[in-house]
Amino acid sequence: MERKYNTVFMDSISSGAGWILDILGHDIMSGLERNGYKCREGNYEDYQNEDISFHMWWIHATPHKDAKVNAIFVTHTDDECKEKRLIEIKDKFDIFFCMSPEDAQFLIELGYAKEKVFGINLPVRNNYIRPISMGIFSRCYPDKRKNEEWLYHFCSNNPKSKLIDFVFIGGGWGEFVNRLSQLGCSFQWHNVSRDMPFEYMYQQLKMSNLDYYMYMGMDGGAMGTYDAYAMGASLCVTDDGFHKGIPNVDYLFSNEEEFCNRLSQIVEKQYQKIKFFSDNNVDHYVDRVAYVLENCEYPEDSTSLFDYSVKEKRRENYFKRSWKYELYRNLSVVVTNYMNRLKLENKSFTKKH
Repeated sequence: MERKYNTVFMDSISSGAGWILDILGHDIMSGLERNGYKCREGNYEDYQNEDISFHMWWIHATPHKDAKVNAIFVTHTDDECKEKRLIEIKDKFDIFFCMSPEDAQFLIELGYAKEKVFGINLPVRNNYIRPISMGIFSRCYPDKRKNEEWLYHFCSNNPKSKLIDFVFIGGGWGEFVNRLSQLGCSFQWHNVSRDMPFEYMYQQLKMSNLDYYMYMGMDGGAMGTYDAYAMGASLCVTDDGFHKGIPNVDYLFSNEEEFCNRLSQIVEKQYQKIKFFSDNNVDHYVDRVAYVLENCEYPEDSTSLFDYSVKEKRRENYFKRSWKYELYRNLSVVVTNYMNRLKLENKSFTKKH
């Protein structure tokens, strides 16, 4: 995009080394550089007439009067002392970034100008999303009595089935898993001999790592369902026989159509999770921040509308601070602002002489 501004000063982002604000501040800085901005970081007095001054530590922030844009990042508004400070600074900065749209709504309810407040959900930093596993503990028979063809039909017609790692525990699944393999699906097949000591318990324990247990047979129920329930797997089983006695079964079905619908619900959750992490990574977050800095409005892919109040909820859950802490916090703000002004005056005096 065509830019109005070219230089950014990141004010005191290293003040809390190792804290999330330090990490996020450097993420924003490196992302803005990726977008073509020339960025510097430093203490308040190190400012050199950059177009944008970006303050990560809002409680002690002081705007730079020569900056075209003074932006500030507001975080953790969780006590009355911080609310007072928020009200003090509401007219001193041009853009207020919040950790979420709900945090932005809180500032607006405190009297902030709506066009200056932007709630963008914090970015995710996860680079790995664990695949989901779905297993069955049963033998597969040549007459297809376990209705395994329902699963094959689902995988044949739903590309998102490739997001599931299918786990088959029991004998006779060789031909079936070969067919799944031709569809590009992932699977594990555990074929443990009955002659292995403790083979039943050994196979039961494999279900402790399952996210979901499925059983498609309409034959009165499967003991493997009890085993999976005991191991904590979510159940996706036939509404049949003694399955009906299990409380709070996650997904029930009585025919192939219902089975496919239940699997579609499960795989859609995983798809949405993967999409969420992709859409909300650090790069996309910084792109949204850059758009706001340039345009003072939300990008199209941001959610910003609220139809409820959050102020009372926040106030009811304020962390109770002692009077000593509030005195310390207020004094630290006064001292920091005074020292910033003093440093600027000394800097100006040094340049003149």
